[in-house]
Amino acid sequence: MHVVSSSSVGLPASVCIQNIERLEFAISSSEDGIWEYNIPSNTTYVSKRWLEIIGYNEDEYESSVDAWKKLLHPDDAEMAFSVLHNSIINKVESAHVRYRVRHKKGHWIWIYDRAKILFDPAGEPLIVAGFRTDITKQIELETHKEELATIVQNSSVEIYIIDAITLHYLYANDGALKSLGYTLEELQKLTVIDINPEITFDQINIFRQYLENITPELTNISHHKRKNGTIYPVQASVHKLTYQGKTAVVIFDTDITELTFAQDQLRHLATHDPLTGLPNRVLFHDRLQMGIKQTRRNEEKIALLFVDLDNFKQVNDSLGHSIGDLLLVKVAKRLQSLLRESDTIARMGGDEFNILLDNLENTDDTINVAQKLINAFKEPFMIHDHLLHITLSIGIAIYPDDGKTPESLLKNADIAMYKAKMEGRNTYQFYTNEMSEKAFERVVMENALRIAIKEKQFSVFYQPQINIVSDSLVGMEALVRWNHPTLGVISPDAFIPLCEETGLVQEIDFFVFESVIEQQVKWQTQGIDTPTIAVNISAKTLAYCFLVSELRTLINFHHCKPTCIAIEVTESHIMTNPKQAIKVLGELKALGLEISVDDFGTGYSSLSYLKKLPIDKLKIDQSFIHDIPYDEDDMAITKTIITLAQNLKLEVIAEGVETFEQQQFLIECGCLLAQGYLYSKPLNLDQINKILRTKQQWIKEQKN
Repeated sequence: MHVVSSSSVGLPASVCIQNIERLEFAISSSEDGIWEYNIPSNTTYVSKRWLEIIGYNEDEYESSVDAWKKLLHPDDAEMAFSVLHNSIINKVESAHVRYRVRHKKGHWIWIYDRAKILFDPAGEPLIVAGFRTDITKQIELETHKEELATIVQNSSVEIYIIDAITLHYLYANDGALKSLGYTLEELQKLTVIDINPEITFDQINIFRQYLENITPELTNISHHKRKNGTIYPVQASVHKLTYQGKTAVVIFDTDITELTFAQDQLRHLATHDPLTGLPNRVLFHDRLQMGIKQTRRNEEKIALLFVDLDNFKQVNDSLGHSIGDLLLVKVAKRLQSLLRESDTIARMGGDEFNILLDNLENTDDTINVAQKLINAFKEPFMIHDHLLHITLSIGIAIYPDDGKTPESLLKNADIAMYKAKMEGRNTYQFYTNEMSEKAFERVVMENALRIAIKEKQFSVFYQPQINIVSDSLVGMEALVRWNHPTLGVISPDAFIPLCEETGLVQEIDFFVFESVIEQQVKWQTQGIDTPTIAVNISAKTLAYCFLVSELRTLINFHHCKPTCIAIEVTESHIMTNPKQAIKVLGELKALGLEISVDDFGTGYSSLSYLKKLPIDKLKIDQSFIHDIPYDEDDMAITKTIITLAQNLKLEVIAEGVETFEQQQFLIECGCLLAQGYLYSKPLNLDQINKILRTKQQWIKEQKN
């Protein structure tokens, strides 16, 4: 169907043909689809372009109003048809409408339809024609822009647009307004400097030059000031742009409060002890290094105190690590409370603390601090229901006298601390050059001990226990000796304390126990009548959770009579954790083992615990026997212990008896059992074998 304009009426036919050809050319080259509806004839026309828009060939699409209606989206059909229908009814010459139609492939496309309506002189509609444009991409772009605008407006990231010249805020999203506490109207009255109090005009000018000459984007960390005055950190990303015809910048700010807190926490964890909150080894080393540099410039001195808790392992072994940790926390607080703010205290690991004292005028200042620390620990710690007494061993190294590097000072203070332990603990020692030699010897000794355990360089000696009235052999005490390949036999006094410090003592305890069991079985097999043999166990072994089960296993494996074995535990070891000791000793006694309390009188046990202990025998410590009959206090204490044992229906034995006067005193007081050099020193296996074969003869020889 061809449309001819009214202006062509009366023109020559050739001119009309040219106009029609031009019109057809224009229609064919248009990006719009053209359509026409002849109302009187109820016929329609659509251009080839319209068919291309909806994906049909000419022979696939029959043009009609109904065909057009079928293409309409269900949500748009009523609206699209009513717009055109209402325009015709209301005699409006044009109509505009947007709607969706289904493409041949099944997807929906957006159409912008612009229609013109031709009426006859009577006002009746004749023809409706129009142009249909595919605006799908435009709609998608508008939707995308709206979505982006919504995302930007509702983003938790703070987004600002700022006038690059006046520094006033032009725009801020909801996330920014919520973070700052301002309305947009309030914020637009402010400048960047009002919100970023730390920033200066010089910095702003640098930022401007950077954005102008180097890159249109930069990042920065700054702080924002809220309406209520609080400050919080942000990570800013700044971009140059044009906004509403103005030179501006858009700023994306992220609140990094949580990130900053997490980073601070990580830095703190990297440099502080998680249990006590004190500086750790890393931070202390840095502060020590700084202290050395400062002291070197000022020609001053600093002191390094190496503090170690005495017998802390016994707390962990007997009461558990949870109690030990609580104790460490309280120890740290007490130490910290005794120092100046300028001093540094650090937990180096385990039960070791280091203290750095600077600005020292003389050595007396260091002595005063060390003594104050030691005195402060006379007061016990209450952890749950446990009253714990802890003392300190302190080693002191002075810069620059005892070392000029952090490493040398730490090493020498450590050496001095071990010297303090060797001097009996609960004291302090200054480093001397001679200590380095001793420390080296200690390292050599520890390594040699580990080899000795691996190679079983130990043997068991036996010291007889005598009934001093009937002159009969009633028992023996098993004592370990170290058979060093080059040094010969080494007494336990020389290596057991080190074994207790290093934790090796438990292996030695089990070695002695199994050796005694094996030997008892051999004697029984040979028909040799043997008395009960007492085996000492350390505090670490007593606290070992599998002690009872392992001893039971050893006894059963070797088919040994448990009644021929006695367990000796020192009073001080029992009092480390008396409730636990009562439980474990009860289980050992249930195996058939005899239980003795060694070194009685030195451990300050209370009678309430003593009467609950499942024990058979008290052993009077040799320190009370040594000065009898010359020390009246020792004699009084010994009499009291004997009377106490008798009242509790316990056997009592005295150790360290060396003179007949001591023996006579014991007989008079009612103590009938004893051991000591008056009767015999500890004997090796060959020597004790001879005694067991001629017991009475041996005792007579000893008396003579």
